[in-house]
Amino acid sequence: MISRKTIISLALVFVMAFSCAVSYADTSGSGSESEAAAEQLYMYGLFKGSVDGFDLEGTTSKEEAGVMVVRLLGAEDDALSGVYTHPYKDVTGWSSDYIGYLYENEILGDEANGLYEPKEDIDAVSYLKMILNVLGYINLGEDLTNDQMYTVAVSAGLITQSDTEMLRKESFTRGDLALISYDALNTKICGETYTLFEYLDRLGVIENLAAPTDEIKYGAVKEEPVLAKEDTSATLAATVVANAKQYVGVRYRSGGKSPSTGFDCSGYVGYVMIQSGAWGQFYGSCDGVITQCTTVSKEQAQPGDLVFFKNTYNTSKTYTHVGIYLGNNQMIHASSSKGVIISSIASGYWAQHYACIARPNVLA
Repeated sequence: MISRKTIISLALVFVMAFSCAVSYADTSGSGSESEAAAEQLYMYGLFKGSVDGFDLEGTTSKEEAGVMVVRLLGAEDDALSGVYTHPYKDVTGWSSDYIGYLYENEILGDEANGLYEPKEDIDAVSYLKMILNVLGYINLGEDLTNDQMYTVAVSAGLITQSDTEMLRKESFTRGDLALISYDALNTKICGETYTLFEYLDRLGVIENLAAPTDEIKYGAVKEEPVLAKEDTSATLAATVVANAKQYVGVRYRSGGKSPSTGFDCSGYVGYVMIQSGAWGQFYGSCDGVITQCTTVSKEQAQPGDLVFFKNTYNTSKTYTHVGIYLGNNQMIHASSSKGVIISSIASGYWAQHYACIARPNVLA
């Protein structure tokens, strides 16, 4: 396990020209500075939208900001390994692995009441504090005023003095988060000659993805439902199955959440559910995924339900693998050895590790 402090102290000999100086004067809407930053971050594999697109005018929750910081550390795969823990009683589900990584690597600290309040909006100073910690300019225990935090950020070259005035006046949006994250890539790590981008590129984290489509940037247009609930559920389940089959053959990647980079099991299920309009976000590991479901018997199982397995590898987690049920004892899933394939759950390895079938609550 590589710690944050070990990661950012690694020497680099790779240098490349890179410029990402942007302004906070225009942080929303098509063609804005924030949209350009978000698009570039997306192509690097560091910024991802949901069914609502990039939503650059919306606010950012503390858990969403935490996920972004983990990606900027180049540690998403490590975080999703499930080996990190935290003391926050209110952090469960999809973001728990990320928050655990940040806590154990001293980017987040103890809270007096034991609560992190992951759904609460984060402000500019709190996000700057995490980014400056990542870059090595401050430590967790430093008690800085807001003015001092902005001074450190300006001194580090992360933002300009004029940026501080804008960030003080405006509410902190997802567009602001994209801009700060983008500028962080061009900021030198404290005491080093290389930037965060150069470090991540050498680490192999930086992707070279195609530019995001309008659907990715702005979200799919949703029509008003006209079917009865039973018909709507059946239609949605059929959409899930049809979408799932599109990705047969996509390679496996630990922590992967897209066909361009590869999938792990829960990343594959989450991606299909989001693309089908069933979910609005990823729910982390298999244990997070099952919180969005209700178990059913094999006799009640229908295509579109999810199949869960135990003990496929050594971990403290309850469930270790998940796939999408196709009917007739068949599932489609992201196999670590063969990528996305269709397998039987009635015999062999998967029958030995079978745990349960659960119906996503949106299909119940």
